Amino acid sequence: MTNDPIKVQIGLRNATASTVRQRLVYCGAEDGKLYALRQELGNGFEPPMLVFVQSKDRAKQLYKELRYDGQNVDVIHADKKKEERDEIIKKFRVGKIWVLICTDLMSRGIDFKTVN
Repeated sequence: MTNDPIKVQIGLRNATASTVRQRLVYCGAEDGKLYALRQELGNGFEPPMLVFVQSKDRAKQLYKELRYDGQNVDVIHADKKKEERDEIIKKFRVGKIWVLICTDLMSRGIDFKTVN
């Protein structure tokens, strides 16, 4: 255990990158989230897009919904083998997958420079 730890912080705390566009959408209820996402996808979005969800179950459910809608989508979570995750990331990077649904697994150190 360290007796005198230090914290190094680059940039402002809890701030997003200036290249990230954020928009708050009030959904009203849980079903409203799916409706709002479908609306965003239907309005001619510019791929690629990352969609973060709370759990593996929610990721799997959303994946099924969007596949049913005919979206070019895939899902990545801890239940996938490392080789599967690597292949999905590769396809996402080269544009074969337009929407990638992920759990917090993906929020740990992977940088996608072209994500809108």
